[in-house]
Order: sequence, then structure tokens, then C-alpha cells
Amino acid sequence: MATASAPVEPEDLDCSVCHELLSDPKLLPCGHCLCRHCLLSWLHSQRPALCPLCRCAIVDADEQGQTSMEEIADGLPMDLAIAALVEARRLLERDHKCCVCEDVAATSLCLHCGDMLCAACTQVHGKLSATRQHKVESLASVTADTVAANRPVPCAVHADKATELFCSTHGQTICHLCATSRHRGCSEVRDLEEIVGEAHALLAQLADTMRAGERELDRSIQQLDDHLKEVEKQSAAAIAHIDAMCQRLAQSVEACRRRLTEMTHGACCDVREAVSEAKTCLLQRRGKLTTHTRVVERVQDAKSRHTVTSMTPKLKTRVDDLDYSVTLPADAKAISKVTLIIDSEVVSRLEKELSELGQVKVTPTDINAHVKPQPEVFRFHNNHGKNIVLSNDQLTAERKFGTGSNGVVMSRDPMEINVVYEVLIDETDNTQLCNDTYLGAVSESPASVTLPYGSWQLKCCVVVRPAAVLVHGRWTDTNQFSALHDVTAGSRVGVGLDTVRCLHVFMDGKDLGVVKGAPSLAQHCYALFDLGYRLKKVTSLPPYRLQTASISEGKKLMVAVTAYRDNETLQTLSACEDKQTHTQSTSQ
Repeated sequence: MATASAPVEPEDLDCSVCHELLSDPKLLPCGHCLCRHCLLSWLHSQRPALCPLCRCAIVDADEQGQTSMEEIADGLPMDLAIAALVEARRLLERDHKCCVCEDVAATSLCLHCGDMLCAACTQVHGKLSATRQHKVESLASVTADTVAANRPVPCAVHADKATELFCSTHGQTICHLCATSRHRGCSEVRDLEEIVGEAHALLAQLADTMRAGERELDRSIQQLDDHLKEVEKQSAAAIAHIDAMCQRLAQSVEACRRRLTEMTHGACCDVREAVSEAKTCLLQRRGKLTTHTRVVERVQDAKSRHTVTSMTPKLKTRVDDLDYSVTLPADAKAISKVTLIIDSEVVSRLEKELSELGQVKVTPTDINAHVKPQPEVFRFHNNHGKNIVLSNDQLTAERKFGTGSNGVVMSRDPMEINVVYEVLIDETDNTQLCNDTYLGAVSESPASVTLPYGSWQLKCCVVVRPAAVLVHGRWTDTNQFSALHDVTAGSRVGVGLDTVRCLHVFMDGKDLGVVKGAPSLAQHCYALFDLGYRLKKVTSLPPYRLQTASISEGKKLMVAVTAYRDNETLQTLSACEDKQTHTQSTSQ
């Protein structure tokens, strides 16, 4: 469940370049906003172009040299939520004079038409048939957020009509008159409230995904902080040992003590620098997630249908491109342990061999070894299909005879997040190709489930085959996993869960993608393989853990939600259409 976001602070509406209210606010890749004209000036003056707030790249260096600055600026989406708040703030900053009476102080503001009214005009405004439904607020209590959330968006064709429908064919919000005239032949015209509800659901998923990424980055940053403290502790202990030895040798040891101290500090310097750089990298990634989370929450709170429907697909595209990876640079993956070794025989020969006293030993240790242990061995459960024989300490499953029935096997233990459960195909009925591989996950415990004739008869399961996907008893034809047609003896196939518990399919170590249209699986689910067809014998492989973002890299959110765009959004995204296609689909 998405939590309520904090209100937008006044400084969030100011451009960090001109320090004025944002005008045509452009959403940068890092989540901050700049005025369009300020962005153009910044792009022309900076090489490379970096965000003035967080120093993240606005555009790749190669693209900056090949694309005009205007194209780069127009290719960035406009933050319509911020634009609505800026417009509302400008409205509230006007002189509080009644728009009807001359030189009379206004006491109220009509949120529908934006007019300021005195007390008398407010009463008249509420009695007129054309305006009696308008919402009027006191100027003493109204805020920019309230104004922005309640300003209606009129139909682009009929300015006096409110938009209550959405045309999926043209990606526009329309009125009922437009639906019966201009959009009569469109294939799908839906209620705008339903569209807004789906958009809010997508925004909630975006927020949850980014919060999960923030938590993972926070944990990694904390681990780096702990390692820094340990390095400092080891360094201090080594120096204390050196000081104790040098005190015994008094003046003759002073020079040696300085040298050993410098050696120890030097040994820690590289480790400290590598970890600090890695931490800076992760902090920058987290900064992007934080700013985008605020953007998503801001749009979630926006009551304006136009804002929600316009911003949702752009935010989805932006979040899809964010980096959730907690993978560290190569030089920061090893945290060194500083150990000072002093030969006791050298002390007795100190006067003669003082220059050779002491050495610093650096022992690298894998930082990932302290993060998460590898999962235990992957074994099949004793409850399996009647046509299956288990061997090799429940690591191998083999079909006894025949094909087409009672060949289901499941993992003994529940699946863990970001862990891949694979089997090696030892033998198939077809020496060439195994054209009908069945695998997936089931939410029922293998200890209590009654195994049916085939995996497709199980309840609460997701089963994948090359040309179709089964979700809770319903088949859907798809070519998403057509690569499974190429499975042969010696291939590896497997499944894994991402951070939002959506199912991914793997073949020979490659992520074939998330099972589209499948909901998040239950807290305890089990890997499933069906040997009832071409598979004859499989052996489970040691499961392996992936980095948080690795299993979902390129797959983004694991939900299928309609993307909506209006005319302004189509213009904004025109420069991005070649890189990524924004599809329109009905909600699941």
C-alpha cells in the first residue's frame, strides 16, 4: 500500500538555475526539474551537461555531440504536476481583488474558474445555474496544492465541456460530445475514472518498486559504512601496536615508528578511497530513486485527471530506465584487512636491522561474502507425480515410462527472492529438440497438494510452455518464451522470483523475462517442472543468488497496465519513440 506523500515544498517549484518559478518544467533523468529555457542555456554552457543540484548526467556525452540542444530539451518530458502547482501558486500570488467589484478585497477563490470573489459575489456565484456546482474556498486557507488538485481540465475541442471519457485509440481525454462525433469510430472509449484508477494503480507499483530499490541501496551503503569503520579500527589497532613497540626503543625507534605508521596509513588509503567512491556511486543512484519517488508520489496526490493520465506513462518509462543495481565497482568489491606483522627476532637486533623492521600485510576479502549467503541445495519434494522416480539424494528426477501424465516435480523448499532454481536436462524423448517444456511455480505446499494428471490442472500456479502461459487455470497464447523450443539434452532451464514476487523464466543462464499478466505470487511458492512430455530426466543444479536489480533489469515493473498519452505528451515523447515503444493495452 502506497503511503501518503509529503506536500510539495515551495522551493521545489523554483528553478535551480534562474531561482524563479518554473516555466515549462522539464523532468531531468535524475528527477529534478529545470525551466526549458534554463535547461537550454545550461546545456549550451556545460560540457558535459550535469544537473546543477545532484551533478548527475543530463545527457550522454556522445548524444550531446550528435543531437541539438533543442532536441535534447524537447525529448525530456514535462512535469505536469509541477506545472499545475506553479500555475496555482501564480494564481494565489495575484492581488486579492474581486474580479467583479472594483477595488473590493476578495475573500474567496473559485477553484473551477480561478476567479477571486468578494463575500457578496461569492453568494451570487453559488446561486447561478452555471456556477452553482463550482467549489469555492476561502483565500485564507486555500493552498496551491488544493488549487492544482481541483482545477478541471476542459475538453480540447469543446472548452465548455468537462472531460469524462478517454479514447485509447487517440490517447486523449474527451467529453461526451466528442465521443459521439469525432471519436464515434474509435475502437475503445472508456470512462475516465476507470482510466485514472488504473493509472493510480501503476503509480503505486512504481512507488513500491523504487522504495524497495532505496531500501536495497541503503543496506549496501550501510555495509560500506561498516567496512569503513572496520578498516579504521584495524588501522588504529596496528598503529597502537607500533606505538607500544616504539616506546620500548625510545629515540632509536622513532624513525622506524614513523615509517611503519606511514605504511599502515598507506595500506588503508586505497581501501578507504575505493569504498568511498563506491558509496558515492550508490548515494547518487539512491538520489535518483528518491527524486523520482517524490515525482511519483506527487503525481499520485494530483487530483487532476489530465496530470495523472499524462504523467503516468512518462514516469513508467523514466523509472524503467533507472539503475537499481547495487553492484559495486571491481576495485571496491574487495575490502582489505590490514595486519601488521613484526618479527620478534628483529627487535633484538634493532640497532643493526632497524630499517628492516615490520611489514604490513594486506589480505583482500570479498565484500559480497558478508552480504547474503548462497541458498541451500535445490532438492525435489517427496510428493511427486506417480510416473517419477527420485534418486541422487532427491537431486535427480526421472520419468519411469510413457509420456503425457503424472510427471510433476516441485522444489522441497520455498523459493527465495532473487534466487534462480535451475535443472539440467539430462535426457529427452526427442534426441533433437524438446518442443514442449513445462515449468513454473505453484503457491500450494507440495506437502499437502494432491498432484493431478498434469501441471496445468494445479490451482494457484503459473506454468510456462514455449507457446502459452497458464495463470491460475487459464491458458493464454504467447510467443514470449518461444526460446524454450530450442531446449535440448544438456540445456538448463529454471525459474526465479524478483523483489515484487513476479516469476521470471531462465534458459542457459539467460533471463527470458517476467511472465506477463501473472500477478505476484504468494509468500511461499515452489518451483515446478513437468516431466510428463518430452522431458525424461532432469537434475537440479545449485541455486544461485542474483543482485537485486539483475533479475529485473530490463523488465521493470511486473504489471501490465495501460499507458495513456495526450497530445502534449505525444509531442514531448516524440524524440524518445525510436528508443522505446509505449504500447496501449487494456488492464489485466
